[in-house]
Amino acid sequence: MKGAEALADLLVQAGVDTIFGLPGSTEASLLEALRARNDVRYVLGLHEGPVVSMADGYARVTGKPGVACLHTTVGSLNGASQVYNAFQDGSPVVVLAGHKDRTVLSESGFCSHPHLPEAFRPFTKWSHQALAATELGCDGWRALHVAMTAPTGPTYLAVPEDFLRGQVPADSPAPPAGNVGLWSEAGPAPAQSVAAAAAQLLSSARSPVILIGSQARGCVTELRAISDQVAAPLVCADFTDLADVPFPTSDHRYLGLTGEDPAVFDGCDLVLCVGARLFYPFSTARHPALPPGARLIHVHPDAGQIGRRVATDVGIAAAPSAALRAIVAQLGTAPAPPGLAQRSARIAALRTARDARRQAERAAHDSGPMPVDRLAAELNQVLPADAVIVDEGVRSATRLLRHLDLDDSQLMLRSSGGALGWGVPAAIGASIGAPGRPVVALVGDGSYQFSVQAIWSAVQQQASVVIVVLDNGGYLAVKRAIESYLGVPNDPRLHPGTRLPQIDHVAIAQGYGAAGQSIQDAADVGGAVKAALDAGGVQVIAVTVAEVRP
Repeated sequence: MKGAEALADLLVQAGVDTIFGLPGSTEASLLEALRARNDVRYVLGLHEGPVVSMADGYARVTGKPGVACLHTTVGSLNGASQVYNAFQDGSPVVVLAGHKDRTVLSESGFCSHPHLPEAFRPFTKWSHQALAATELGCDGWRALHVAMTAPTGPTYLAVPEDFLRGQVPADSPAPPAGNVGLWSEAGPAPAQSVAAAAAQLLSSARSPVILIGSQARGCVTELRAISDQVAAPLVCADFTDLADVPFPTSDHRYLGLTGEDPAVFDGCDLVLCVGARLFYPFSTARHPALPPGARLIHVHPDAGQIGRRVATDVGIAAAPSAALRAIVAQLGTAPAPPGLAQRSARIAALRTARDARRQAERAAHDSGPMPVDRLAAELNQVLPADAVIVDEGVRSATRLLRHLDLDDSQLMLRSSGGALGWGVPAAIGASIGAPGRPVVALVGDGSYQFSVQAIWSAVQQQASVVIVVLDNGGYLAVKRAIESYLGVPNDPRLHPGTRLPQIDHVAIAQGYGAAGQSIQDAADVGGAVKAALDAGGVQVIAVTVAEVRP
């Protein structure tokens, strides 16, 4: 058996049925091996960044590794920024790169790089170049297994072309692909004494707050139970730290993002932080902190996150779902905290005030371009109950998160890495991975242009995705940074690097085979999105929106 055939067999044994790729000549033998196996779909991309992001979106909705095949040094480096995104978001993306023949590498020939795996090592869980044909299957398995082992994240494996084309010795060790079932295990639960200590702090706290991050996904039932047992409000980490939204924003216990309403933390003496990187700074001006004098319980699957930035009273390195179940069980045996009714009433009052602020924001603009708040309100009326929403609104993201009312069965995916161009291909990968669910991408006009060529892949795969382009005519985050530097709320002057005039987003999409339309009136948004979802296929709706004010 040739190396490429052994690698293809391993992928099939591991349950990989979809590969996202952009090949070159070094992958010829692998492409032939995949052609001979009808149970693996190859999704061709037009740029390596979107290829990696499609694999990312696919992994997130399927719970399986997202496999991206790239071409030697140059293709790998083209996709590197999106591998970095996957690393920041803990997404199990496996990058397989067909590298140049070892003879070419030894002579520093075409596309050679003496330290290619080292280039990826800082932002992958494991990065390696195959060193022996006998180990090719085990190397491939390790790339898959490490990516899927908690805490999940991307891996990188470069395979020289002569290994792919050459024979694998018959006595090569077989990869342990039968261990696939381990990937679905919930993970360890904390010791009973540790859970009891956390429960004691929660039950004795005067004013606890629950702060949740992306790693709290799948814990809604447990979070609700703790919130009710100790009358604690829930807030999400800052949007720059969210790879998805782990709690339904329509829930009455939810009070927005950290810092959205400072009153939530008034008098807070205990924070239960679940699945967040505490505290993850965006800049020196936006650096969240623990309330003065507050104690901390930190639950995270990555032990390295606990105690990294903030002194922790109880740290639990475990699967959040298992940890929270253990805490709930301990709270069930403890007496109810004093003042529970008053604390519950305070949460209700804070939620009422939040809803009033949102309503006022939506009503504040009677003329001019459509505010993002109003667009979100219109989407609330038409988004299906099982929709997957992919957000790369960048500057618009805070308003989208504030005004979108997400229910339990809806899923919002985001990226916290900062490399633009993730949103459109991630939505396409999600649609390919979950073809029965409606997928809606909300992307800024700048982000859209980073990876618009991914639309071609979606059309070719007959995927169904609605892409709503939030067109404010430029890179608003850059403009706001300039205004902050100048110390002014609004600078009407034209600054370099901030405007994107005269781009027909719809025409570009149509050139790749998608359908599209432009919208200026908020009253038309809901109907257009619903019609696009009903029609299926790839639909692009460019919406002219107002600049989001601070």
